[in-house]
Amino acid sequence: MHGDERAITVLMQALPLIPLTPADVPVNAALPWPICDANGDTLLQAQEHVPDADALAWLFTTFSPHRPLSLSADADTPETTLRDASAESPAPDAANDIDPAAPARTNGAAGEPAYGLADLNLRPGDWLQIQLPPGAGSQRVRTRVIGYAPNQMLFLTAPTGRAAPMTLQPSERLELWTFSGEDIFHFVCTVERVERTPFPYVLLSPPAQIRRKVLRRSQRAPARLVATVTGASLPGARLGLLQDVSAEGVSLLSPSQIGSPGDTLELAFRVRVGDIDVPLAAEGTIRSLQTLDDGGHLHGIELPALEPAHYVALKCYVYEKLLALGNA
Repeated sequence: MHGDERAITVLMQALPLIPLTPADVPVNAALPWPICDANGDTLLQAQEHVPDADALAWLFTTFSPHRPLSLSADADTPETTLRDASAESPAPDAANDIDPAAPARTNGAAGEPAYGLADLNLRPGDWLQIQLPPGAGSQRVRTRVIGYAPNQMLFLTAPTGRAAPMTLQPSERLELWTFSGEDIFHFVCTVERVERTPFPYVLLSPPAQIRRKVLRRSQRAPARLVATVTGASLPGARLGLLQDVSAEGVSLLSPSQIGSPGDTLELAFRVRVGDIDVPLAAEGTIRSLQTLDDGGHLHGIELPALEPAHYVALKCYVYEKLLALGNA
């Protein structure tokens, strides 16, 4: 991702959001700012297009479009029109598959193989998700790996995110999840120390009770992503909603039919991996078509030839969604 796109993503997460009306959004012209939903997730980036009036109506029927505050253009915007960017967003459901009172151990459960730190494939900069203890709100927050000591204790950055606590407390027991590149691992650690210099970081006990979830190659995750669709059978660009995605295919909902089984389409959409919005472009083939009771059309689209970097980004997005939803 280019530096200016990353900066836009960071600003959208930090700045208040201004609700949009259909009259605010130009049609078939470059957007002057990114459009996001009420949670701050990107729908369309600046310079992208809403192709026509039907697409505009669909966008406002499907989402609650907002734009980030412009520090220059919106200097006089009344505060009552802004959403407080520091407000906590709803937390995903917590996973309940492990007893919090169970004693820590490094071996797998009966009949399961034992895993160690090496199996986690942790590298500096990798993301981890932490399940906070009940007293801290029982929410999941994110942290990055700094490294680990010879005794296998982990060094992590201070948790980030709107739900993150001011600080973790020594002796707290945490549940953690990581994506190894192939599978998802769950493990538990105890907070050993919390340090603030030379920067905030946390020292955790060696991972214990490590469990592995083997993921199917075509693992799917629910989504609400805007896709721009073009193709030889279409007179112009269309917008559609990706309802679930995998690295092998997507389900695309649109108010009108965009093609028939066997047709080839070009899809452009964005996924958020970590704190970065990644633009993806893919050629897809319609494999199934279903007309819904409300008149919408659900297209099953195979993605047979993703670029390697886009394939990896889409897999990471799917697994991060599974982790966030507590399905890991």
